[in-house]
Amino acid sequence: MLKFFRRIRQQLLTQNKLSKYLLYAIGEIILVVIGILIALKINNSNEAFHLKEKELILLSEIQRNLKQDLDVLNGCIVGNKEITSSNEIVKLALETKLPFNDSLKYHFGNTFGNFEFTENTGAWENLKSIGLDLISNDSLRNSLAQLYSSKYVYLENIEKNTDDVYQWEQLYPQILKHIDIDTLWVSGTPKNYEDLSYDREFLEVVKMNIFLRNFTQDLYNDIRKNVTLVLEQVDNQIQYLDK
Repeated sequence: MLKFFRRIRQQLLTQNKLSKYLLYAIGEIILVVIGILIALKINNSNEAFHLKEKELILLSEIQRNLKQDLDVLNGCIVGNKEITSSNEIVKLALETKLPFNDSLKYHFGNTFGNFEFTENTGAWENLKSIGLDLISNDSLRNSLAQLYSSKYVYLENIEKNTDDVYQWEQLYPQILKHIDIDTLWVSGTPKNYEDLSYDREFLEVVKMNIFLRNFTQDLYNDIRKNVTLVLEQVDNQIQYLDK
């Protein structure tokens, strides 16, 4: 093909047909430009296809992680609700001077303890290392960033820096002082139930624990709602990319 074009150029020059040669040269340049544009378009199409495939793979990983997070959150919500209920029953029994009975043993044994939500961040860390721009949907990208960099981080700070500290530094010493734990989260017996009902410090510690349990429960519910919404966005984006 190149020899063919070269032969035409030589014929035009030897025949001294300058105007035709110029037209031919312009046409040849146009053909070269068109060829370059076609090659660029093909290259861009291939690159876009590979980016789409990479986004799909990563979104599928995030989808799995979020589903696992929902399972963990549901467990935290159920368990935290049970501990909150036990604290409220202990508080009511002490405030109303309810006579001690065996059914209260479970609740005294279940007064101490909290939960720690361990999120799955593997896919999120992969996305950060690749670049958040891989997610082509702006709204989804912002939702993911808010969930992982804000919501999850705030909950972790509350669990570790507030709830854990309170459990071990305030509640646990009171449990050791006033309750014989037969089996943690199963059974506990007050050392002196009648005196405990007049112990203001123990009662105030239990009240604060109830506040923390309810506050944490609200966080769990809020994040579960947020995870569910983000998961829906991920599902929609996967369906869109699969088309």
